[in-house]
Amino acid sequence: MPGVPVIDEQHQELVSMFNLLTEAVKNNAPRKDIYRLIDDVISYSSLHFATEEMLMAEFGYPEIEAHKQKHRQLIQEALHLRRKLELAGEEQFLEWFHHWPFANILAHIQYADNQVKDHITQGGAEE
Repeated sequence: MPGVPVIDEQHQELVSMFNLLTEAVKNNAPRKDIYRLIDDVISYSSLHFATEEMLMAEFGYPEIEAHKQKHRQLIQEALHLRRKLELAGEEQFLEWFHHWPFANILAHIQYADNQVKDHITQGGAEE
């Protein structure tokens, strides 16, 4: 979210984490390492969403409830696929991994967060 340093830093960290995870899968890293990276991404995404929600509340973002619902949905999708991956054989693992909802989280960062950023950089709710 350009203009909001803490969010910008978290977005950069999430993108780095997604890249590490993608590389681990591409390089056939041990599953336990991949699962650790997946868990790290989910955990950090939750932290990021909590930070963003705090800022939305502080600045009176009018669409906060819908945005928070989207955050919950993204985390639930990630947790659901994480559980499915544990049950998959190698071929199925790769197929399911490529349907991983990380693309949804990245799209959320790029597009939905811009509305929040605009609201915050414009000073928040009118008093």
